[in-house]
Amino acid sequence: MTAPESPPLPGRPLDEHAVRCLRESVPHIAASAADAARTRIPGYGWARRTADRDLLRGAIALALSGFLDPSADWSGEPRPAVLEAFRDLGEAEAAEGRAPDDLQAALTVATGVAAEHLTRQALRRGLALTPRHGGTAVQKGLAYTDRLRRAAAAGHLSATARGAAQGGPEQRRLIDLILSSHCEIRALREAAARASRPLPRTVAVIAVDGRRRDAAPPRFLPEDVLNGLHLKVPCLVFPDPEGPGRRAALEAMLGDHPAVVGPAVAVTRAALSLRLARRGLDLLPPAMLAAGTPVHVSEHIPALLLVQNHDLARRLVDRKLAPLRRLRPAQQDRLAKTLLAYFECGFNASTTAARLHTHPQTVRNRLRLLEPLFGPELYAPASALDYLMALHAWQLLTDRPEGGAGKRPPNT
Repeated sequence: MTAPESPPLPGRPLDEHAVRCLRESVPHIAASAADAARTRIPGYGWARRTADRDLLRGAIALALSGFLDPSADWSGEPRPAVLEAFRDLGEAEAAEGRAPDDLQAALTVATGVAAEHLTRQALRRGLALTPRHGGTAVQKGLAYTDRLRRAAAAGHLSATARGAAQGGPEQRRLIDLILSSHCEIRALREAAARASRPLPRTVAVIAVDGRRRDAAPPRFLPEDVLNGLHLKVPCLVFPDPEGPGRRAALEAMLGDHPAVVGPAVAVTRAALSLRLARRGLDLLPPAMLAAGTPVHVSEHIPALLLVQNHDLARRLVDRKLAPLRRLRPAQQDRLAKTLLAYFECGFNASTTAARLHTHPQTVRNRLRLLEPLFGPELYAPASALDYLMALHAWQLLTDRPEGGAGKRPPNT
């Protein structure tokens, strides 16, 4: 009588013992895969430096160890440390001047060799796969390696953008001068002439969110945009931001990358635009920055004023919107949004309904719940500004009135 087959781990084609056996071969497989990538790609210079070979071999070993981790509730998504290793690999390739296609070709070779070695080791140890488990292994392996390829490509693109940003000493001098707190127009004109760049009359400085390692920076930049993506806080200097069609060009350039656009200012005051853009990047809620379009500081001045002092904003919310605590958690946000739209639409239920994409009677029903809670003060002209500010703060703050049962998203 044969022993019953051990049940596989969730999502895994092999049991834990089989996985542990294969993990013993990881160093040998990683070395073989790295050597194959170095020798099979014509003109590929992995042998140029020992550090290059070690970086590729280490990344492959880390990837295989993660793929064969018996303790993980594995879903096919590489762990952050593995993604970081492949992003570093892409950055190192770009720093050496190698093309992204060469890197992808090397990873293709390495993946094939690793799969071949894993299969050979599994057969040698008698770890036979059923057709169903074999299909699972292939499916999960393809998804896993595709994610690693994209991480390496993002690293290569990021390093390429930083290298292009530096442009040359004269261009670096120009952008440093434009973004300095004290710059004179004469010095700017001289620096622009040396850099062979036109000096714009007005600019808006864009603070680009560089905290997300998984997001590549804006890839295609117009020639007139000064690239400061290499700076500690990545930024772009966008000329003539208020000209015809310029806003559409700016948004097309940034795509869905989180960014905050500072106000349009004279080129000698670019430091002010940068400072306000950075404040927006630091203070505005992550959900607003991740909405898919760049945030323009000039259109969110009330929001920035509210989040400058969270304690005061919370106190205002607690004082003016305390009646919302009496509602069910599912009602609180919905009715707060309705009340804000109602104030901003001049207490017109039809206009409010159009903004909220609902029926006017739905708005009236919600108001019948709110009016007894807030009383006649809700419509007092002297209280209108307080209510508007409190309702905006409700949307911006990550917590709700003290004692409320509302949802508390995590701070990020």
